Amino acid sequence: MMFMRMAAIIGILASLSAMAADGMDDVVAKMGAIEIKRSEFEQMLNVAQENNPRAHPSQQAVSQALRTELIRRTLLDEAKRAAWDKRPEVQRQIESAREQVIVSSFINQQARPAPSYPSAQEIQSAYETNKTFFMQLPQVRLMQIYLPVASSEANSSEKVRQQAEELWKRANEKGADFSDLARRYSKHAESAAKDGDMGWLQEDLLVPEIRTVAQKLAIGEIGKPVKAADGWHIVKVMERKAASQKSLAEVRDSLVQSMRLKKAQENEQQYLNQLVAKTPITVNEITLSSLAASFK
Repeated sequence: MMFMRMAAIIGILASLSAMAADGMDDVVAKMGAIEIKRSEFEQMLNVAQENNPRAHPSQQAVSQALRTELIRRTLLDEAKRAAWDKRPEVQRQIESAREQVIVSSFINQQARPAPSYPSAQEIQSAYETNKTFFMQLPQVRLMQIYLPVASSEANSSEKVRQQAEELWKRANEKGADFSDLARRYSKHAESAAKDGDMGWLQEDLLVPEIRTVAQKLAIGEIGKPVKAADGWHIVKVMERKAASQKSLAEVRDSLVQSMRLKKAQENEQQYLNQLVAKTPITVNEITLSSLAASFK
C-alpha cells in the first residue's frame, strides 16, 4: 500500500480540518456504497507514518492509495456477499494468516531493543569501527545536453549524431552559453528546466560512457558528444568533490537504524534458542521418513 507520511500530505488533511472542528466525519472518497471517512483516512495515514516515517509521497500517490483501498474494500464486500469467506479452503487460509499475525507480532515485541539502545557510546564505537563504510566517494557536478535516438534506423541515429556535433561546436564558440543551449535543445526535461544542471552525481554511478568522458575533463570543459544506450550526451564539468569521510552526524540516523535492526535479529534468535532449550524438539524419524517417501 502507498499510504505515507502525514507531513507530506498536510495539504490534504488541512482541507478536512474545518469539518473536524464542527464535529463532522465527512466522506473522503466512495465507490458505490463503499465509503472511506475522514477518521478512517487519518488512521490509515498514522499507521503508514509509523511503518515508514521517512516516506515523502506526492498528493497523486496518496490519491492513488485511496483509490486502491476503495477497490480492495469493494472486492471484499463482493466476496463476503458471495460467502467466499465461508469456503473451507478459505477458512483454513484465514486461520493460518491469523496465527501468523499473532506469532509475528509476539516475536517482534520480544525482540524489540530497549528504547535506550544504542547508547551514545555504542553509536560512537560502531562509527569508529565501520568508518571505511562511511566514505563519500568522488562526486562531480555536470551539465548536459541530451539528444535521444528516436529509432534504431541508421539514418535517424546519424542525424542525431550530426545535431550533437553541431551543438558541441556551438557550445565551444567564444561567448557561448551552455545553459541556453541546454534549455533550448536538451530533451532531458528535468535537467533542461535547470539550464542543463544535473546536480552532484557519484562518479562511479555514472553511465560508463559518460563517466569515461567526464573523468578526463577539466573544470569548465565540455566533452565531445558521447553515445550511450539511450542517445547522445554532451556534458560539461562544473565542479568536483574528492572522496571524503562522512561525519557521525551525517550517518547517525541510518547507523542507529541498522544497529537496532541487528539487535532485534540477535534478540529474536536468542529468544528462539531459549525456547528450544526449555522445550526440546523431538522428531519421529521413522514416521517422517514414511511421509517423505509418500511425496516422491
